[in-house]
Amino acid sequence: MFFKRRLIGHPLVETLITIKGNPRIVLFTEPLWTVPFFLFSPFLSVYMAALLLSDREIGLVASIFMFSRAITAIFSGAVTDKLGRKLATVIFDTLSWTLPCLLWAFSQNFWWFAIAAALNGLMQIPDNSWTCLLVEDADKRMLVRIYSLLHMIFQISVIFAPIAAIMISNLSIVPAMRILFVFSCISMTLKFIILFKFGDETEVGRTRLRETAGMSIWRIMSGYGDIYKRIFASPEMILALVITTIFSITGMIAGNFFGLYVTGTLLIAEHLLAYFPIIRSVVVASFLFLLQPRLEKFGFRNPMLIGLSIYLASLVLLILTPVDAMSILVIYVALDAVAFSFVMPRSDSLTQILIEPSERARIRGLMMEIVLGLSIPFGYLAGYLSDMDRRFPFILITLFLVMMFIIIALNKKRLEAVKLTK
Repeated sequence: MFFKRRLIGHPLVETLITIKGNPRIVLFTEPLWTVPFFLFSPFLSVYMAALLLSDREIGLVASIFMFSRAITAIFSGAVTDKLGRKLATVIFDTLSWTLPCLLWAFSQNFWWFAIAAALNGLMQIPDNSWTCLLVEDADKRMLVRIYSLLHMIFQISVIFAPIAAIMISNLSIVPAMRILFVFSCISMTLKFIILFKFGDETEVGRTRLRETAGMSIWRIMSGYGDIYKRIFASPEMILALVITTIFSITGMIAGNFFGLYVTGTLLIAEHLLAYFPIIRSVVVASFLFLLQPRLEKFGFRNPMLIGLSIYLASLVLLILTPVDAMSILVIYVALDAVAFSFVMPRSDSLTQILIEPSERARIRGLMMEIVLGLSIPFGYLAGYLSDMDRRFPFILITLFLVMMFIIIALNKKRLEAVKLTK
């Protein structure tokens, strides 16, 4: 009974029970996307390698994905305002996830993956519109909790990863992945339909629909020059831009080359890749549930510096890991998870807080266009480095995170000034 009272009274549980409107619909439908995503995502680069793509081709696919996202980001704000948050989300979620899942399921060579990557890059529009659905009608004081819950959902979804491991162990990587991609196509599409049916257009979204009625996409975009000026005239938005760019680059590199490094260089069996996300999720979920509410009073800067320090320590450990050292990889994954728990909910909420609410869609769209444009070369660069030595991409990540640590450390006053006001 005591445990039950403590559980119900926990800030995250209380938020999940009491939250209303779009944030509730978004959070409760998210497992239909996260579960299939975490079934296939640890193995995607290994699947490409099994279909005889080289490290450079895998890196090029990553760059195509980033290029597509960068181009799409230019239009994402205008499309989100013109179509509305709900309609933009369902249309472009379908184009950027349903169709790529089908292509991945039947892929034969590099070109299948290249086309899928180009379509998958359209996700930048629903990433923008979906984020607007999540945050625009939410209390800003609750954003860290909402993003913590979102990350909790991600972590809990990973408990299904052993299904992928069993399938790969019994069927081998290629047939198992083809089945997983078909399942992902069905599950994700169901999520898109439910969110469209039961979600509501946000207040800001309805305002923008009225303001853009009768206007073409190009006319809506005609004010982008002023938006760019607004972004680069704001030290706070420049800071958010730098933070987002660095995490975009490092996340892309780690996501595409961790599996190749672990299986190709450290000689860990392919099916064991499924268990790393589980370890990571247990750590992240425990941290978010037990410690995250206690860290809210410390703001942004100090928790992010602690998290970045742990990230750097984990990367050094990964780079120095000897062959077949599964126990050391488990320690690396646990450290990486702790670092993630310190950094990412704050990075996500900080970015949303620093963006002007009335122009959220257009500002966020153009910020992401800049972020992704800067990220494009690093997919191919990481593939080039990986062809030489599969540790090199992780050395590159380390250098970026050192840069991030310095930037956060030097922005003490600016980060301490950020308030979680309504």
